[in-house]
Amino acid sequence: MNYKKLSISIFLLLLLVPIINAKAFTYIDNIKDGNYIFFLIDLESGNHLELSLTHEGSGNFTLFIFNSRPSDSNVNEDKTLKSKIFNNPPTVDYNLDDNPYINYTATVTKIYYIEIIIVGGGPDTFTLISTRYHANNSLNDKDLTRYYLPIIPGFQLEYLLISLTFTIGVIFILLKKKMSN
Repeated sequence: MNYKKLSISIFLLLLLVPIINAKAFTYIDNIKDGNYIFFLIDLESGNHLELSLTHEGSGNFTLFIFNSRPSDSNVNEDKTLKSKIFNNPPTVDYNLDDNPYINYTATVTKIYYIEIIIVGGGPDTFTLISTRYHANNSLNDKDLTRYYLPIIPGFQLEYLLISLTFTIGVIFILLKKKMSN
């Protein structure tokens, strides 16, 4: 067997295979009307972030970037967007198109929050592609981090005091019975 011809054939065959050198974060999920998903990413000043969202069905998706930690989903009970999301200072960029796309350059080094909301036409499956470039245009393949808003409300002080009083009362009665026996 002629190894020289075999190695040249394999080398030529490898030239036909495309080499892809793109680094991006891809996230796929299915959500219902009025639902939302948050991500966070740390960007340095001058970093460039591209976000692209496509969907399979007829969902009406929106894409927002905030420069401070959100404490609310910005979705009304009727599954529409709250008006404060558009003029609230933490919102640095947004897109309401059919396939939302944001091309954002960070002005300050900090953690930025990304929110995806489906306001109608759902449930639908979406694909989010995120690419981050450094100020010198070199790619950075660091993934987005999923962020969950705390949905459990804090304990109300009244219920806590009632429970504490009841528990201490029961303990006191049990100790009194035990001592009298």
